[in-house]
Amino acid sequence: MNELDALARLTAGADMHTTHSDPVRLVRCLRLIDGPMGVTGELLDERDVSLLAPSGIALAATWNRETVRAVGELLGEQAAARDVDVLLGPNLNLSRSPAGGRTFEHFGEDPYLAGTLGAAWITGVQSKGVAACAKHLVCNDTEAGRHGYDVRIDEQTLHEVYLAPFAAAARAGVWAMMAAYNKLNGRHCAEHPELLTRILREQWGWDGVVMSDWFGTHSTVGSLAAGLDLEMPGPARHLGPAAAAAVRAGDACATAVEQSVERLALLSRRTAGRSPHTRPAAEARRVLHEAAADSFVLLKNDPAVLPLAAGTSVAVIGPHADEPAYQGGTFARIALGPEVRTPLAALRETLGPRVVAHEPGARSEPRVPSLLPLAPKATGSPDEPGFTVTYHRIGTDGTVSEPLATDTRATGMLVWFTELPGIGALAGLPAGSGGLVRVSCLLTPETDGTYDFHFAGTGDVRLSIDGAEAGRGGSRAMPADVMGALLHGDVTRIPVELTAGRQVRVDFEMRFTGGGRAQGMQFGARPTAPTDLVERAVRAARAADTALVFAGVTQDSSLESQDRDALALPTAQTHLIEQVCAANPRTVVVVNAPFAVDMPWADRAAAVLLTWFPGQEYGPALADVLTGVLEPGGRLPVTLARKDSDHAVTSTGPSADGRLAYTEGALVGYRHFDARQITPRFCFGHGLGYADIRWRAAHLHADPAGRHLALVGVTLGCEAGQGGKEVVQVYVAPLTETGEAEPGRPEQQLAGFAAVHVAPGQDRRVDIPLDMRDLSVWDTRAGGWRPRAGRWEIRLARSSRDVFHRFRVYVDRAGRLRTGPTG
Repeated sequence: MNELDALARLTAGADMHTTHSDPVRLVRCLRLIDGPMGVTGELLDERDVSLLAPSGIALAATWNRETVRAVGELLGEQAAARDVDVLLGPNLNLSRSPAGGRTFEHFGEDPYLAGTLGAAWITGVQSKGVAACAKHLVCNDTEAGRHGYDVRIDEQTLHEVYLAPFAAAARAGVWAMMAAYNKLNGRHCAEHPELLTRILREQWGWDGVVMSDWFGTHSTVGSLAAGLDLEMPGPARHLGPAAAAAVRAGDACATAVEQSVERLALLSRRTAGRSPHTRPAAEARRVLHEAAADSFVLLKNDPAVLPLAAGTSVAVIGPHADEPAYQGGTFARIALGPEVRTPLAALRETLGPRVVAHEPGARSEPRVPSLLPLAPKATGSPDEPGFTVTYHRIGTDGTVSEPLATDTRATGMLVWFTELPGIGALAGLPAGSGGLVRVSCLLTPETDGTYDFHFAGTGDVRLSIDGAEAGRGGSRAMPADVMGALLHGDVTRIPVELTAGRQVRVDFEMRFTGGGRAQGMQFGARPTAPTDLVERAVRAARAADTALVFAGVTQDSSLESQDRDALALPTAQTHLIEQVCAANPRTVVVVNAPFAVDMPWADRAAAVLLTWFPGQEYGPALADVLTGVLEPGGRLPVTLARKDSDHAVTSTGPSADGRLAYTEGALVGYRHFDARQITPRFCFGHGLGYADIRWRAAHLHADPAGRHLALVGVTLGCEAGQGGKEVVQVYVAPLTETGEAEPGRPEQQLAGFAAVHVAPGQDRRVDIPLDMRDLSVWDTRAGGWRPRAGRWEIRLARSSRDVFHRFRVYVDRAGRLRTGPTG
């Protein structure tokens, strides 16, 4: 192999998760694994058990650099122990709309918050010798049409809002970034020279590797010219040998290939020294436990029903007490170990007989319910729980082979990338041929009645009961978005009458023709719901001192390639909350949802606690928070509106021509609510604790060390009793000469924050640095940042709407700060 071919080979992945190696050029085989909430495996199923951390939105709710860095360190440690070189995270896109399908991965709606906490996560991961890969550069903020939509955005908004978190990641020294699927102002991000070369490398001086999202390349010459270093996954499509051919044809420059290989070699060196050391399991769970509690946002507590007083009897109500959503439904989901405890189990362990009742009150509404609660037995091993899966080839003449491979599985979602056991590589299937996958189990129902069987797949799916066909369904994978087809294709529901104690054989059989990139199927069943769920829940609520209602959404609410069409909880759960609040005035509603969910019932509840997608330690952490062992430490990283139409962006899909216009400019999230003078239900930055922390003297002064433009802060005091957490927030507001906000610009924006713990009886001074960048704007003509000369107001606040003190300052054209009278 000559020099050019050897170099070009390194610019494309070897397979789904690894790159090629070349000892001569000091490039190792790098292993890349998805990881925003944990370290997934290559199988992407229940066999890859790993630690599950709180989601990105939950970590953002901590407003705590130390907490987020500690989680990053733990995940970096886990990745190193699993021989992972690159962890694909964090997701630094913004929650432009609460309808976005992956808002659970985001670090909220504000670029400063997202960039600061994303940088903390990156620093933690990379401290263990594992590369973080910030994604998805840029404006991949919603999922509908993500492979093709063309974001149209002005330059100032792009730099001040959507690029800002990635700029923070670059300053933090992230070792890799991932280009987004979408287009930006007419060009795919993976072949955008302004983005990948002029901004990343020249303006920011960043030296890391840029890779494509999976199957996210579109051309050879465009990708090379833009500065894309690595096409994933392998085998190569547009780079690799195609890159060498383009250079030989004179269509591409050999220097671009050489520079990409140099950056891959640098990444190889950076990740070569990682240690396989891991901490004890109990210590790892403690990190996740404390992070979860630190993310819970107590939205209201009136009267002070929380923490639960000693001796209080409790009715645990709602489907999410026993069926919580720990994470989203993307391909980066983590398989949980058997030690994970639900909120119900943790409360029973903590409160014992004080839990006087548990009633679901409503059914959770997953896209496909799990079959596992019905205790299926594998047909191939009747004493073993789960399902027997057999794999068959279908010839060009339609004949079906005998089983070529057999598995025993314990999940209702099966996904195969690039190849299937026995069938082999999908790309290698002859034209007109295909495969058949049969999933079989034995069920013995405990009760008579109707059972609803659900199934979906990338091929034609047939359900059989005791050998007799009961129904058909399924769908064909969409070539442009196989992942999307697997996660939100049509689901077929078939009602089947079953008899208690009578064993039946259940078969789900999927046939597919042609290979594709991936294949998959989902299946499940559950009995129809009783009709008296709400009545039983209301009786339980009346019989207890306090009612705890666990509501929320399933992991299916947060998918790749699909956005939400509503922000409300399921109708049955909203009705349940209203009925329980009417029955017991001391009702606490715990909302297990990772976005700005609608809460029209909030005024009727005594307390509301938002818990996001909190990771595996949800149950124990929640029990500690409800009983006062730990404090709910979270503050909102998003704005909760009074009605859906109050949000800046309510429609996330592109127009008919594929364009997605960011017409709101910089007025997204709380900035929109401020500019439009809309009162939210709960504002950005809001959150309550248990401690009585008083804000005393505010101060603004020069930095004696000379590192920052100024220091702004406050002295906090905690009354006797319980210590607790406070989050001091700093907002900066540009003013006109008349002291008003500038038209069309954010009324204020977050410029700093500090999460601190204050002990009982302690006074604690908090200083937050301000730099001239915080008082600057992007100058489109100059192509850079410049100080915004004129009047500013610096606000010390508990939240975006709860300001403790205002300082008036003036910035001159030379970028010098002068203080003025306080307001």
